[in-house]
Amino acid sequence: MKHKIMIHYAVSFFVAALFLVIVNVMYMQNSVYQNEQLYHFDADPYLNQIIKGINLNASSELEMTLDLSEYLRNHGIGIQIIDEQFKEVFQANNHSRDIQRFYTPEELINLYESHSTTAFIRGQRIENKDYTILMFMDPSHVRRRLYTYDVALVGATYNPIWLIGMNGILLLLISYMYTNRISQPINRMNECIIRLSKGHYDVESPGKGIYKNVEVAINTLAKQLQISQQERALADVAREEWISNLSHDIKTPLTSMMGYGELLGDPEYPLSSEERNKYKEIILEKGAYIENLLEDLNMATRLKHQQLPLNMEPVELISEIKVILIDVLNTGFNEENVSFTHTEDHIKLSVDRRLFKRALVNLIHNAFVHNERPVSVKVHVEVEDTSWVAILIEDDGIGVKTEELPRIFTRYYRGTHTNTKKEGSGLGLAIAKDIIEAHKGNITVEKSSLGGLKIILKLKVS
Repeated sequence: MKHKIMIHYAVSFFVAALFLVIVNVMYMQNSVYQNEQLYHFDADPYLNQIIKGINLNASSELEMTLDLSEYLRNHGIGIQIIDEQFKEVFQANNHSRDIQRFYTPEELINLYESHSTTAFIRGQRIENKDYTILMFMDPSHVRRRLYTYDVALVGATYNPIWLIGMNGILLLLISYMYTNRISQPINRMNECIIRLSKGHYDVESPGKGIYKNVEVAINTLAKQLQISQQERALADVAREEWISNLSHDIKTPLTSMMGYGELLGDPEYPLSSEERNKYKEIILEKGAYIENLLEDLNMATRLKHQQLPLNMEPVELISEIKVILIDVLNTGFNEENVSFTHTEDHIKLSVDRRLFKRALVNLIHNAFVHNERPVSVKVHVEVEDTSWVAILIEDDGIGVKTEELPRIFTRYYRGTHTNTKKEGSGLGLAIAKDIIEAHKGNITVEKSSLGGLKIILKLKVS
């Protein structure tokens, strides 16, 4: 794969660059070097204009018209006229040029190679006398460069096959260097993605190129997938343990129910009215226990998939919590084990009363059920600001280990903070969390200053 990517980029770059080279060679051969007008400057119109403006005056001296003077000035042209002895007889507009007053034939020829001025020469007969007119132009506007060359050598140098071949070799080298640099991070990302697809989450140090952010993102994804895999493995173990415990929790009361049912239906085993009522109560109790387990499973599933509609209604929070706490105390807990305080007497918010009670009861029962010694539970309500109300539930039990805190609300998790086996679905705290979040609130847990757990519910105030 690494070589395929590199070859792909190299061939693509090479073909594109080679096409540009061919187009440029063809353009140079057919449009630049073959275009005679491109490097040809016609000085005749300027010289003709100069000749028309030169005259002899009454003293048989050369002079120029005002129109010619303005023409020379506008075009930045200087002129010099020499006689048959190559001696200057007239000059104009040459104040910025260093010109000679007398020339030899060789010096006139050398004017064509001057870099300071561009000279054009024409012979002209005026009043039966022969003169030579020198026209000087600024080389920044008109420049002459003479070439003397071997035709065969120049032809070979500009041979299209040689140019394309030479540039092709250079392009191969450049494309290799370029594609090697480009393909390296792509190869790393490609290999990393393949490893991720196979479940290998080891990461490599990202490079320093333009793909650095992408490589960092892939490494972050790999770490997240690794964490998710570990959490999934822990969840699988917890779920298997939960299924095993739940099966035992259901099988134990079910066995009792079957046993007592056989006794009640056995005509050979005489039972008194007290015994029949006792066995009936045991069967009903075990049946209610199994019913509660199944109800927890159903509710947890519906909450997880957001399929449980909320019947929202306005409530007076303080009064509602007092009613819930009274119901908790009526299930067998001592009044001195539960305390309730609040910073505001009247707090209104909208909740599903049935589900809200279920969440609060689950959280309070959790403190009593999962501690091996009698504990006290403190419920406190305070308004943090005009938008949120906080409900704090904390106990003075043995609490949980710090590393277990993030898993408190995980489904099927029962914790390891007690050696005593507790019956139940293991879904109580998870159900409470889902109910609070369904109310657009949030729930967190931390260690309590009392020694146990401190659970904090936050709900929006109406």
